[in-house]
Amino acid sequence: MFARTHLKAANDVMLARKFLTLHRITRCLATHRLHAAMSPTWPAGGSRLILGSSSYSRQGIMKELAQEYGFDYDTITADIDEQALGDRTSDPAELVTLLAQAKADAIYERLDSKLGLLLTCDQVVIYQGRVREKPTSTQQAKEFIHGYSEYPAGTVGCTLCTDLESRQSFKAVDTTWTHFKKIPAEVVDQMVEEGTVMKCAGALTIENPLLTPFITQFQGTKDAIMGLPKSTVFDLVAAAVKAGKNG
Repeated sequence: MFARTHLKAANDVMLARKFLTLHRITRCLATHRLHAAMSPTWPAGGSRLILGSSSYSRQGIMKELAQEYGFDYDTITADIDEQALGDRTSDPAELVTLLAQAKADAIYERLDSKLGLLLTCDQVVIYQGRVREKPTSTQQAKEFIHGYSEYPAGTVGCTLCTDLESRQSFKAVDTTWTHFKKIPAEVVDQMVEEGTVMKCAGALTIENPLLTPFITQFQGTKDAIMGLPKSTVFDLVAAAVKAGKNG
């Protein structure tokens, strides 16, 4: 019985990984990755930058990035009906790219000034090859979190940088995996009661101090798992600025 269960778990993980093969550590940029030699200078200089996200995690990462490089930015939310868009049964990279673009389009229409750069993002959690978005109930959130004791949580996230003047955009898709040991029921209850998990895809909050003791392995960077990889943001902004100068 143990061997059969173990084999099933291994097969499920392999299926999920196969489902995402084309997007593992992939960047949809025309140029090579720049983060290996990230400059101490912010590539956009003093240009206007907008983060189009209501995510606390992304806002926190963006704040850290702004402090590291010494730039200012604004925050605005898209307020779109995400559930009305995309196909949850097909390629998750296509879904998150579609939603990131839809957010950019919605924000663009509401802006008075069409100057500067706009960052929009979307992310889903992948569990046993299936897409998970924000939980719709506390019971579903508990089921999501309990499940991570048995199978790893994958994430697929798209970051999109749009030049508001030219409407040219640059995107990157990041894929990660997080492995957990057994998460106690009382910890799950505390996390759901605290409430933050209800605002996160798959109820996945690796930064939550209640959950961190049960993480055994990361495949990918923590900021990518949280929805806004710093190196990706740097690369996209640099690519957009370069394209603007050459255009």
